[in-house]
Amino acid sequence: MEMEIDHYVVLGLSSGEEGRKLTDVEIGKAFRRKALELHPDKRRDDPNANSNFLRLKLSYEVLKDEKTRKQFDDLLRVKRKMMSDLEEKEYAFFARDSMNKDLEEEEARFAKKLKEEMVRIRRDSCRNTGNFFRVRKNARNRRYEFNKMYVFESE
Repeated sequence: MEMEIDHYVVLGLSSGEEGRKLTDVEIGKAFRRKALELHPDKRRDDPNANSNFLRLKLSYEVLKDEKTRKQFDDLLRVKRKMMSDLEEKEYAFFARDSMNKDLEEEEARFAKKLKEEMVRIRRDSCRNTGNFFRVRKNARNRRYEFNKMYVFESE
């Protein structure tokens, strides 16, 4: 039994919960209808006709046997559950990533406003008192430090 083949789709039937509810009669009808369409005698110029027909036959054998069909349905359900879980994790990761970008942009905006305000305060302080504060970001603790400076002092 190949893992990548959805045997319901090969027979042209609905997969998943709807496929699980199909009767043996419906599966047999679908097989006969597809067999007429894919039989190698009807498709002489198709080089893959024989392999397609064998795949159809394999799918029918899997779905007509009750035990094998149940195993296939369980496998299909687990596979879909894993895919949906993976999609949820990917969505959560990318949503978190975009949220981080938004936070970084907001932080950059606030940092810019803070810097502009500090420049304005420095300018006003220099005009009023003859001294001002120099602001630097400490590399170790990533905090801003204010150092009192006088007008004639160099940076």
